[in-house]
Amino acid sequence: MKRRDLAAALGKSESEVSKWLAGAHNFTLKSIAKLEAVLGEDILVVAK
Repeated sequence: MKRRDLAAALGKSESEVSKWLAGAHNFTLKSIAKLEAVLGEDILVVAK
């Protein structure tokens, strides 16, 4: 998936996604939840 495709799927700007990928911007829980939905993968897993 290209950066611009991910940004569009998340309703974010491509520059914000670039900052995430560069480690220059922190994720919010809301952003993580959206990423999980778009990617169809768990990102955060709660240990039992």
